[in-house]
Amino acid sequence: MKKTIAALLCSLILLMTACGSYAAAPLPEREKPAGISSALSVKKCAVYSEVYSAVKSAAGSRNAGGAFLEDSSSVQNSAASQKREGDYSATNVQVSGVDEGDIFKTDGSYIYSIADKELIIYAAAGKDSKILSRTNLCGEDEYPVELYVSGDRLAVVLESGMRCAVYNAAANTAADCCAPWGGGKTVVDLYDVSDPAAPKKLSETGQDGEILTSRLTDGRLYVVTNYCVWNDITENAPAGYVPKLYNGDKSSTAAAGDICILPEADSSYAVICAYDIGSGAILKNISILGAGSTLYMNKDRLYLARCDYTDTPSAAKKDSEGTVVDHRCENSTVISRVDLKTLTLLSAGKIPGTLDTSYAMDEKDGYLRTAATNWPYTYSVLTGENETQSSYISGETKSSSGVYVLDSGMNIVGRAENIAPDEYIRSVRYDGDVAYVCTYQQVDPLFAFDLSNPFHPVKLSELKITGFSEYLHPWAEGRLFGLGQGATEEGRVTGLKLVMFDTADKKDVSAIKSLEISGSYSNALYDPNAILIDYGKNLIGFPVDNGYELYSYSDSRGFEKLAALSLDDSGEWDCNMRGAYVGENLYIAGQNGLTVYALGDYSLLTTVKTA
Repeated sequence: MKKTIAALLCSLILLMTACGSYAAAPLPEREKPAGISSALSVKKCAVYSEVYSAVKSAAGSRNAGGAFLEDSSSVQNSAASQKREGDYSATNVQVSGVDEGDIFKTDGSYIYSIADKELIIYAAAGKDSKILSRTNLCGEDEYPVELYVSGDRLAVVLESGMRCAVYNAAANTAADCCAPWGGGKTVVDLYDVSDPAAPKKLSETGQDGEILTSRLTDGRLYVVTNYCVWNDITENAPAGYVPKLYNGDKSSTAAAGDICILPEADSSYAVICAYDIGSGAILKNISILGAGSTLYMNKDRLYLARCDYTDTPSAAKKDSEGTVVDHRCENSTVISRVDLKTLTLLSAGKIPGTLDTSYAMDEKDGYLRTAATNWPYTYSVLTGENETQSSYISGETKSSSGVYVLDSGMNIVGRAENIAPDEYIRSVRYDGDVAYVCTYQQVDPLFAFDLSNPFHPVKLSELKITGFSEYLHPWAEGRLFGLGQGATEEGRVTGLKLVMFDTADKKDVSAIKSLEISGSYSNALYDPNAILIDYGKNLIGFPVDNGYELYSYSDSRGFEKLAALSLDDSGEWDCNMRGAYVGENLYIAGQNGLTVYALGDYSLLTTVKTA
């Protein structure tokens, strides 16, 4: 999960915070501008021959869904808003009520952690914390990625079969090889943890492709994988070009009626399966050829974004040195809209530019709000008179960003463009009717946009400070927290930075306090699940280098370091740690074990080693 491959592209940040005293009156119906037809035709297949034709025609396209970026509704979008009983922290997520898989979970009584290839369950008992069970999760060709806990059920998502038999249709032979990206399969193992000292495996189900991301809501676990067709295919052997579903040792090819095709699709599918978190059974599935990899999901719909790049050559022209062809390259994003209840593809559309992460998308009142950076550039190819070699001449690169609002048919109905020329989006967050977008080149402009009228996005304010925020989080009424990096006036990055924005007046957003800290890296910059953030306890925690740091915040005192924690001499932490509180104790888990501290004075209570 959470895989990000950057390609020619800048980050995008759209951020929404607590409300202020402004209002934008909706336009009368007659004054609503005509939408821009950005909807795309989608094909629902009926027979495998239609699938075969689409895959075969895309065989030359090997970008496997474009650039892979890694996967927000309101101030509720925080771990503190997740529905639960008891005083403990939940995983930091984008959308309230939609859980995200992670390597660490707690239910207030136990700590569940993935360490290497083991599931380790600890008793969350303060100084008396201990390991209750250790369960080997997989074999040589499998690796656990994330887990979920729902009542007495625990689901582990694993990548499997990274070495696979590649079938050669012409020779009717199979050869063992290292599976390319998009090969292998993803497995969901379901456990009964009603007795945490003795977890019982209940089921093993799965789907073709490598894990992109997953979500859990209303008792259904949605798993999205990328399955790419790399091999020779024949029409009468759909198992070679159609994703398979798995139930234990049995497999079945996805039905033709559960496959959809987007325009200009490459040879990769987004395979989406809905699993029953109680039984592990696959309830519904859909495979979309050319759907992409960046996912946003709320409790009703799922959106998938594909990054496209076009290279348009001019007519050849002669000069004194040979033949010149000028090229213009542009990027765009194709977005698919899927209904969760029926798991059907509803519509698809296209916007200019590329999304940074899933946080660049958000749905409100049936409208999808997005923020993207467009990065067009030019180059020329000069071929000499003898035509034996060519020279590439770089041209002009100009970036700008835009906010786009799409209706249920995925037509663009509102837009605000040419934001921050020559800069690119680093983060985005939505808060109700407001979108916050952070761009960066040398300084960090934070923009606030009023989206209350989806047909007329309006820029409310623009704040410029040094550095940039990679992650934005609604902290409290009129306050927006940013975690990122500090920088000089010239744009040289100096280290990690915390900043608190005053968003009470959306037309005059300001930075109240900021703090640059000595650490140089935190996994939380790129993985929001790694952040522990709780306004009620006035607690902000995240890994810093090979330690873990906690901060509090007040308008009068700013950010104050509560603790810089490290293990005792018996071991070392890793950079991918997780922290959670249960009652008055803080638990920090890594690959080497669990360390428990007392909240308040942060005294060490115990260390539970796994080796």
